[in-house]
Amino acid sequence: MSEPESGDMTPSNGWNPEQKDIPAPRIRHDRWVTPPPEGWVDGFGGYVADEPAAESKTRERLPQARRPEQLRPQAEARPLPEARPQAEARPQAEQSFFSVRKILRDVVFPLLIAFVVAMFAQATVAKPYQIPSGSMLPTIQLQDRILANRLIYRLHSIERGDVIVFQPPEIVDQSTPYVKRVVGLPGDRVEIIHGKTLVNGDEFVVPTASSPTYTRQAETVPDGMLFVLGDNRNESSDSHIWGYVPMDNVIGRADIVYWPPKNLHLLGI
Repeated sequence: MSEPESGDMTPSNGWNPEQKDIPAPRIRHDRWVTPPPEGWVDGFGGYVADEPAAESKTRERLPQARRPEQLRPQAEARPLPEARPQAEARPQAEQSFFSVRKILRDVVFPLLIAFVVAMFAQATVAKPYQIPSGSMLPTIQLQDRILANRLIYRLHSIERGDVIVFQPPEIVDQSTPYVKRVVGLPGDRVEIIHGKTLVNGDEFVVPTASSPTYTRQAETVPDGMLFVLGDNRNESSDSHIWGYVPMDNVIGRADIVYWPPKNLHLLGI
């Protein structure tokens, strides 16, 4: 065997011990899962593709992992509980029946009961009225709404100073109830003179009433009758014009002005 020449120290495997940098080992890639990029050369004369059988065996041994985005559509596609389809499967006629029954129970019946109660209260306890004139100024303003207590005079007698709602005598238009203040009770002697209203010789004072400019001779109020005047003495159609009011014509006592809210107050002296 001949020795290598002194100037050629490069071994056959390509490694030169005199070089400081050791080259990376060259590994032969003779098995590939996928082909290498086009034009790639490993220096050993080509490559051999991996056998399909090896991949199939690996897939049989290990289940393929699923990515989250592959699992999500399956979760969303899960069927709804059976209760919902059964509820939606009710016949249309049955659903309409239950809807109508619910409306009747929750809306119609409560309104009907409230209406009946309101009508009963108006007929027996209290009834609202709107004032169409200024005969009770300034105590009651024009278009004020008052509430008349229809039950009070079944429990108590009419008193002097009460503001009452009544049907006027037959000689007066009876299409609208009147609202006036009771001045004289049965047996009282009433006289209007010198701007004063005298009852049984004493002046009957209403702080909010105006002074009358007319005169009325003293008269005794008959049994079963009332003498009434408006607080707006000179602009009121009342007993000083058409006489007495039968007590049977009294509807109730006006207790309160409830509308508008700015005029809210109790009536009486």
